[in-house]
This record gives sequence, C-alpha cells and structure tokens, in this order.
Amino acid sequence: LCTMPQGERPRAESRTLGGFLLLRNGRPVPSSEWQSKKARDLFKILLARRGRPTPREVLMETLWPGEEPEPLANRLSVALARARTVLDPEREGGSEHLIGGDASSLWLELDRLYVDVEVFFAEASAGMALLDQGRETEARELLGAAEAKYAGDFLEEDLYEEWSTGLREEARALYIAVAHALARISLGAGDHDATVRYLLRVLQRDPHDEEAHLGVVSALSGAGRHGEARRSYGFYVARMQELGVEPAPMPFPAPP
Repeated sequence: LCTMPQGERPRAESRTLGGFLLLRNGRPVPSSEWQSKKARDLFKILLARRGRPTPREVLMETLWPGEEPEPLANRLSVALARARTVLDPEREGGSEHLIGGDASSLWLELDRLYVDVEVFFAEASAGMALLDQGRETEARELLGAAEAKYAGDFLEEDLYEEWSTGLREEARALYIAVAHALARISLGAGDHDATVRYLLRVLQRDPHDEEAHLGVVSALSGAGRHGEARRSYGFYVARMQELGVEPAPMPFPAPP
C-alpha cells in the first residue's frame, strides 16, 4: 500500500474504481499521452496484480494472445518504456521508481503510488477489524471513508478482460460487506434513512442480495414508510422469482 509520509502528494495517482484515470501531479493524464493502448493495458494489468511480480511471459501472452513469441519481448520493452514515461516523464525517481522489474518479472512499487482500490482495501479491512473488536465509533469512520471511495467496480471499462476479474470481484465483495456493516450500525443508532441508503447501494452491486432486500423493507416499515416498504417487498419477491427461490414473508418493522 501507499506508505508515503503523511501530507506528501504522490507524483502519480491511479483511479480505478468506476473506471481508469491516471493523475500526475494532481492533473489528469489524457489518453492520447499513452500513445499505445498496450502500454496503458500493461499498467492496468500490473494494477490488477497488486504489486505481485508478474512473469514477462504471462504479460506478453496477455497483451498479445496467440502471437509468435519471438518479437514479443521487444514489444513488451517498448510498452514498458512508454508506461514508465507516462508515469514519470522527468524520471525524477529513476526509471524503475514506479514500475520495478528484473529479467523475469515486472511489478508496481505500490509504496510510491497512490491507487484508490488499494486505499479502499486498507480502510475497509481496518474498519472491519475494528468492528470485530467492538470499537464501533472508530470502525464507522473508517468504513464510511472506504464506502465513499467506492465510485464503482474496479476498471469497469475492462469488464470482460480475464486479468481484471479477480480483483473486481474481491473489491465488490468487500464493498458489499462494508455497506452491510454500515447499515447495521445505522440501524442500531435508529437511523432508518441511512440504513436504507446503504442497503440500496448493496442492491446496486448485487440485485439478488436477500438480506439487503429484507433489510430495506424492515427499515422502511420502521420509519413509517409503509407504501415504500410494500413496493420494496414486491421488488424483492420478483428478484427471488428470477432465481427460483421461495421469498421470505414480509418482515416486521425494524426496531427503533
């Protein structure tokens, strides 16, 4: 994770939640500056690997599937050089400051690069750990910060790229857990509106989450919004029917 000193702005910042954006010195880098889609895709693949070394052979096969291997080492070197130039045009940190490498592998130096999904993982995991320890007030602050960072799924524009799937699913699952936790905290505080808001965000990511559906119905009923509660229960029944699952009875209102 990014471990730069507090208050120091990283030279390069990568936004990946809801879509890809690279900022350099706080300014968005236009797509045209990459000059090569392969260079941008190489960086994205390394983001998905979360700092783990990735064999060059794997990168070549991923970027140029099915092509003869002989010219690919040179192509990868060209893409790598371009990616390093976009990240750090002045080479202020040296050529391998942000993308490290050796003869066999490449990786990102995540301690020198701000990546929103990595910060999300750190805040969400720390918040869930605090919640497990019963430190609800501290947990809510961290979980709220993590939830707010989740602008969308990881690299949504690369939805069908196999290399992006694992991290996307992992981040989405953690987000859903965070939103459920915030809903439970809000319900315990008697804040039905916040409970509904967090559970609806869960349903945006997973329309068939039964716990979230029933929680929305219960919280709306507890807030006296009975018409909305019945409509929400109807939505729940329809989603369960899509799965061939017997819907649960309409729940009682959530306690204050």
